[in-house]
Amino acid sequence: MRFFIPVLSLLTLTFISAGCSIYSFSGSTLPGHIKTVEIPVFGNASLEPGIDDEITAELSKEILKSQLRPANQNADAIINGTVTRYANSPHTFGGGGDLVNVELYIVRISADVEFYDNKRNQSIFKGTVSGEGTYDFQNENEQHGRAKAVKDLVEKVIQNSVQMW
Repeated sequence: MRFFIPVLSLLTLTFISAGCSIYSFSGSTLPGHIKTVEIPVFGNASLEPGIDDEITAELSKEILKSQLRPANQNADAIINGTVTRYANSPHTFGGGGDLVNVELYIVRISADVEFYDNKRNQSIFKGTVSGEGTYDFQNENEQHGRAKAVKDLVEKVIQNSVQMW
């Protein structure tokens, strides 16, 4: 019985190590067979013009920083998405006496995203991802908050896509 427990522990450790070694992507767990990814322009179901192009451009830029290579066709994987919501609204209020002022505004963006493995014909990640960015209206404009929200959304798309395995 004493011999059985160390052997069982060693076998378990071997299987765990072997299972983890087949995935790699900058310290994440993306399947190793995915080397190229296609990123078509996101759809836009929001009322905010151009937000789809900004998200697509930011996502493409972040993919270029990774070990993945962009591809226009016959890619190992594809990231599709549709922007479903864009909102710019007051976030925090301040002031004294009878006056209430908006101190910070927040831009919130949501998108339905799917990262699909074309090689194995299965979804790696599918869901709604949201990003947000605050800005001080006194010193910045909505574009600052929008840029932060786009960057936040793209970071979450990448996190969800490559770390779901």
